Amino acid sequence: MRPPERERGVPSDSERASPVLSENEEVTLRRVAFGQSEVRAMRAEDLARLRRLRLIEDGKDSRPQLTADGRKCFDALPRPMTLSELKGADDFLGAMAKPVDRTRR
Repeated sequence: MRPPERERGVPSDSERASPVLSENEEVTLRRVAFGQSEVRAMRAEDLARLRRLRLIEDGKDSRPQLTADGRKCFDALPRPMTLSELKGADDFLGAMAKPVDRTRR
């Protein structure tokens, strides 16, 4: 008899639908999405968890790449504000002074 998926380390459907990532895991997911970092430069524990959540998989060249769920998760990550979104120096300073809302995804 096989152990339940949860005991085998397979994430539940709710975990896969909206995984809560640490700041380091978000950085690693972004690095995978942009394809700019070599595997040895990324945190192994982050890569392992992202694989377990099925957000990344090994590509043809054995470099990690986003899965469809990984792309959705990446697209939901907060984006930095661009200068074109600001109307002036006061807006920029106000935006920089405002604390980052990590609960909004």
